[in-house]
Amino acid sequence: MKNLFVCFALLVSVLTVSCSKENEVKPQTAAVSSTVNIEYKIQNISGLVGVDYIAPNASGVLEVMHMDVNRTEQSISFSYTSTTLNPYSVTAYNVNPSNDVVQVQIFVNGVLKAEHSVTAPGQSAVAKGNF
Repeated sequence: MKNLFVCFALLVSVLTVSCSKENEVKPQTAAVSSTVNIEYKIQNISGLVGVDYIAPNASGVLEVMHMDVNRTEQSISFSYTSTTLNPYSVTAYNVNPSNDVVQVQIFVNGVLKAEHSVTAPGQSAVAKGNF
């Protein structure tokens, strides 16, 4: 009987050791940078809107920029290279409160990714996303 317990214990230990999973160490790969082509399109009826948007500054750092647009259509384009997804946004609003339509769109590599429009006085059209 004692030999039976020893054989059973030996069998359990062999099965436990042989079935254990080894953790495989995978080599770390360097982050791959990619370039995205961003285009913001602003369309409005009033012909006078304020626009706030995220774009690279002169040092290449993304930051919020502002411009006043005095035409019914405006396009802002740039390319940005990064190893991560970055937040991009464009906000447009009528400078003088009105019911005139304001529409903003974000295109990433030529594909429409976000859009929004408003018609209420004092509201802003906002399109944003991480690309």
